[in-house]
Amino acid sequence: MAQSGQKGRSILNTLLIVMVGQVGCITLIIILASVFGGLWLDNTFGTKPVFTLALLFAGIPVSVFVMLVVARRTLARLKEKAEQEKDADISS
Repeated sequence: MAQSGQKGRSILNTLLIVMVGQVGCITLIIILASVFGGLWLDNTFGTKPVFTLALLFAGIPVSVFVMLVVARRTLARLKEKAEQEKDADISS
């Protein structure tokens, strides 16, 4: 029984590490896209920091939203897996 609890805790920790990695990578992609898109727009229209700053600030709520979506999906998968294991334990 104790090994089962440790295995579950290990799976949970791994899942949380994966979730944090996903959120970090997605946030980095959003920020880089904002910066490079803003720099390109600023060079195209001749406005130095306007588009870069605007897209960078617009990227913050987008990053938060994506973080929440990834976290909710991960927690839903975790909950579904826990329910499946519970059902498997009951039927055994």
